[in-house]
Amino acid sequence: MADAVTKPVWVWPAGAVQPVRCGTFTWREGLGEFAYEREYMDLAGATPLDPVNLPFSRSRRPQRETRQKGLFGVLRDASPEGYGLGLLENIEGRALDPIDRLEVSLGDGAGAVEVCNDIQRKVDFQPIPLTDFLGKLTDMPEGVPVSRVVRDLHGVLGTTLGGERPKMTVRHRGQHWIAKLQDRGDAPNSPLREYLAMKSASAAGVRAADVELHRAGPHQLVAVKRFDRLTRDDVLVQRHGFASAHTMLRLDSTTTRGDPQRSYPYLAAELQRWCGAEGVDVQEVKRELWRRMAFNAVCGNGDDHPRNHGVLCVDGRWSLSPAYDIAPYITFNASLSMSITREGHAQAARWTLLRDCDTFGYDEDEANGFIDQAIATMQQTWEAEREAKGFGPDDAPTPRPQQWLETEQPVDLTPKRRPRARRP
Repeated sequence: MADAVTKPVWVWPAGAVQPVRCGTFTWREGLGEFAYEREYMDLAGATPLDPVNLPFSRSRRPQRETRQKGLFGVLRDASPEGYGLGLLENIEGRALDPIDRLEVSLGDGAGAVEVCNDIQRKVDFQPIPLTDFLGKLTDMPEGVPVSRVVRDLHGVLGTTLGGERPKMTVRHRGQHWIAKLQDRGDAPNSPLREYLAMKSASAAGVRAADVELHRAGPHQLVAVKRFDRLTRDDVLVQRHGFASAHTMLRLDSTTTRGDPQRSYPYLAAELQRWCGAEGVDVQEVKRELWRRMAFNAVCGNGDDHPRNHGVLCVDGRWSLSPAYDIAPYITFNASLSMSITREGHAQAARWTLLRDCDTFGYDEDEANGFIDQAIATMQQTWEAEREAKGFGPDDAPTPRPQQWLETEQPVDLTPKRRPRARRP
């Protein structure tokens, strides 16, 4: 077994533009250990990195993690994955283990946590202007991988952001945004479809992140405003804590569709624990989660996996983050990535959305009304936004959810099971 490696852990407290050391993370293959610094716990307004799985404790024994190769969930959320990891490994010329990823990544990871020796490099991170990025993209001929734009930009070494599509953090309208590109392996007009879905979600009553669609020569780009960053007038940056639903549900990296814990009802139960601070209306938080689940079913977004949901910590209070990564497939198999019912049904149908709606604070009549309103609003907004951006029906066909939503409920359903939050 390889020797253990120990790194300091840093966090941006509420309202701060400089991080403080909050603890120590020790890692060896398959085992991680974390201990808070007592000086951090004694700070006025200090909050745990994860209030459920990494709570404050006066015990001197470190907290341990054996899942996800020894990475605590909230640390993995801040670590590069997918496209960002591949880019960093290409730059480094070697495979990166979990502790290396945390050290060499840029300062654009999700949330307010960094695990590294060289914290100043993360603090000094500055994204390039979106206008510069668009200019470089305009000069890139068709047929050349647009991911090369990210690699070629002067002074940019990669990205800590996850997901499989090429992307990077940019500066736009005085704030940090994520610029997401169309790659060669993507279905046609992927940025356009994500833009239309996100705008439609907002119009239907879902609290979604701000988005913009940009065209640069033959290329498309969807820009999503980051909600875990706030750039002040003096250009200094505050960071907000973030935890994915994958972390909240304590899922392992091997967890796949069909796992009973990978479900919206279980996530609603976890929201009760994570968002129970004074001043947070947990009932409304759960209602918002149901609206997002229902809208994913309406628009045909089967990519609603647990890393595409999360909670945000602002001023010491956790609540659902704005919705992000609503990107419906061209061909939808009428199934969501997370289960909709307590029994594990993931079928995107009206009956599944209604079956456990009381868990989220909706009665059937109100839930039915939202589904009908969401269908009409989505189709109207989708078509109006598509036309306003100069595209036609063949470029991004309007979803027609009636073909999958109105399937009949099976007769022989097992009795309902009430989900309970999983204990750490």
